[in-house]
Amino acid sequence: MKKIKIGIFGPGGRMGSDLIEQIENFDSLELSVLCEKKKHKDVGKKISGIVIADDINNLIKYSDVIIDFTIPSATINLLKVMHDLKTKTALVTGTTGYTKTEEKKFQGLVNGKKVLRSFNMSIGINLMKNLIKAASKNISSQSDIEIVEIHHNKKKDIPSGTAISLAKSVQEGFKEIAKFSYREENKNKARGKNEIGFASIRGGDVIGEHTVYFFLNGERIELKHIASSRKIFSVGALKAASWLHQKKAGLYTISDMLKE
Repeated sequence: MKKIKIGIFGPGGRMGSDLIEQIENFDSLELSVLCEKKKHKDVGKKISGIVIADDINNLIKYSDVIIDFTIPSATINLLKVMHDLKTKTALVTGTTGYTKTEEKKFQGLVNGKKVLRSFNMSIGINLMKNLIKAASKNISSQSDIEIVEIHHNKKKDIPSGTAISLAKSVQEGFKEIAKFSYREENKNKARGKNEIGFASIRGGDVIGEHTVYFFLNGERIELKHIASSRKIFSVGALKAASWLHQKKAGLYTISDMLKE
């Protein structure tokens, strides 16, 4: 069986390192290219017998599927080059922290490409989203809903992309909830109706913890996911790459993969 060639965009980061380690457990996948941005300190280093380069064209040319955990500007630039090359190479991306302008650019560039995008590659988080949608459908009209997320002290985007995606699962279950409210110091602000509140904590080496609260009168429901190993994200991304390789062009999520 011919192996699927995997290119990693951003191998010097935490996720890149985990992907390189975990790919050895997938018989159907092989590491083909490692690519970093120009002038990155790791360019020229060799990992698993592959030299880290800064040539995006070669990353695209020698990969069947690219896995990307970088920053929005880098992901958008990658998509632009993929568009210019008219490539059939697929993309699995877990990049978070998009501005509204960057999100618009992303959506415009994925047309006609084979892309799987998830702000959290964990199978558990994506199963949790289905539970949230079901709970929201039944009790959101009677609930105050809050999302609390905890991450390591190096994470920059607040709230996390995963927290936003969980909020969207709430909205899928109960469309009347439209407002997002980000908790910060305020001396005169009561909680609004039909809003989702967000609180973020940053500290230490926490991999990721997300809790969705449905506060009702006299009781509350908590749906929580705790990541105790970064491996769940890299394994999820590699499973997604294998799945996406067989698909037609389109924008997919991990939830689409779990439906099959």
